[in-house]
Amino acid sequence: MIPAALDTPLRVLGAPSSAGAAGRLTLVNGHARLTWPGQEEASAPWEGDEVGTSRPPAGTATTPSVPVGGTDAAPDLGGELYIGPGWVDLHTHVYDAMTQISVAPDRAGLDAGVHVVADAGSAGQATIDGLVRYVIPAAGTQVRAWLNIGSHGLVHLRETADPAFIDVDATLAAIDRHREVVCGVKVRSSGAIVGAMGLQPLQLGRLVAREAGLPLLVHVGEAPPLIGDVLDLLDAGDVVTHCYHGKTGAPWLAEGAPAPALARALDRGVLLDVGHGAASFGFDVAARALAAGFPPHTISTDLHVRNIAGPVHDLATTLTKLLHCGMELERAVEAVTVTPRRILRMDQPWLGDDGAIRHATIFRLAAAAPPDRAYVDARGDTARPDRHVIPVATVREGVITEL
Repeated sequence: MIPAALDTPLRVLGAPSSAGAAGRLTLVNGHARLTWPGQEEASAPWEGDEVGTSRPPAGTATTPSVPVGGTDAAPDLGGELYIGPGWVDLHTHVYDAMTQISVAPDRAGLDAGVHVVADAGSAGQATIDGLVRYVIPAAGTQVRAWLNIGSHGLVHLRETADPAFIDVDATLAAIDRHREVVCGVKVRSSGAIVGAMGLQPLQLGRLVAREAGLPLLVHVGEAPPLIGDVLDLLDAGDVVTHCYHGKTGAPWLAEGAPAPALARALDRGVLLDVGHGAASFGFDVAARALAAGFPPHTISTDLHVRNIAGPVHDLATTLTKLLHCGMELERAVEAVTVTPRRILRMDQPWLGDDGAIRHATIFRLAAAAPPDRAYVDARGDTARPDRHVIPVATVREGVITEL
C-alpha cells in the first residue's frame, strides 16, 4: 500500500528520457514504480514544464502535470513533493567508534534521506580494514571512502604533520585491497593539520592518486600552504572541498569571481564541493560566487559529531542553505545525485524503463522550516530561507521507507 502522504502527484527531477514532469507511485508485486497520470487510459496530450521536460514513452497518453492540491487550491503550507535519484553526500565522517569525530553511517545516510555517503579520510591505510570489515557491513547506507594520505586517518587530527605518518606504498596496497570501497585519496591541506610539512602531504597524495587512477579530495582552509599553490597541483576530476569557506586566503575575489589560481583550476576541470562542516561555509561567500555564476559541482555536509546538532544537521539543511544563496533547485539536486555518483563511479540509473525505482529520495519543498531548525553558517550568521528541503521517504529497489 502506498503511504497516504505519498499518494499524490510527485514532481520528477533528474528524469531519464522515458519520464515525464509529474508521476505517481504505484505498487507492482509490492514494489514501487513511477507511473504517469493517464498511462492506463487516453487523456489530454502531455505537456512538459520547467521541472522535467523529458517526454514519456512514445504512444503513451498522459495528463498534464498538476501541482499537489490542484492548480486552484490554496497554497499548501506543507509544500510540493519531488522525487529524483537517491541523494549522495560526498563528504562525511562515518568511521563510527573508531575516530573521535565520526557518526554512524545511517545517521548521515538513510535516516536523512541519503542513499550513499562517502567517508572523507576518517581512515588511512593502517585503519581502512576496520571500516570495511566492521562498520560498512553493519550499515544500511552504502558507504564509500576517500582514503587519507595520513596512515592513521583521523584517529588524531594532525594526521600529516610528520613524515612518518605517510607511507606511499602501504597506501597504494590498501587501495588495491579495497577497490570496491575506496573512491579516491583525501588530503587535508591547511596549516593547522600539515604544520611544517607544507605542500608535501598533497604532493604525496597526488602521487598515490595518480598511480591508483583515482581523484583527490582536497580540504582547503587556513594558510599555509597558500591556496594558489594547492590549486596548481590539482587536475581534472580532483575535488576541492570547503570551497565556500570564509577564512583568510579563500580562493575568491571580493565580487565573487574565482581568484586566478581557482580560475585556472576550474578551466582544467577541477570540481568544487561545498563540505559545509563546523568551520567551512559562509553564506556571503557562497551567495557572491553563485551570483557570479560559479555554483558548486557537489553539495556535501562534512557531517561529524561536532556539527550534526548544528550548524550542519544533515544534507537537506545544506541543500536549503544553497537554495537560499541563489542556487537553482534542479542544479542543487544534480549536485547531490548525478555529479557525486559520477565522481564515485556509481552512476547507475535510478529509474528503469518500466518505471521500476532502484534508488530515489522523495522530498518536500516546504514554506515552513522543520521544528527548531535554525540556518546558521560556520561564522554564526543566520539566514531565513523561504524554501526548505525536507526529505520524507526513500525508495530502494522498490521498497518505500518513510522518514
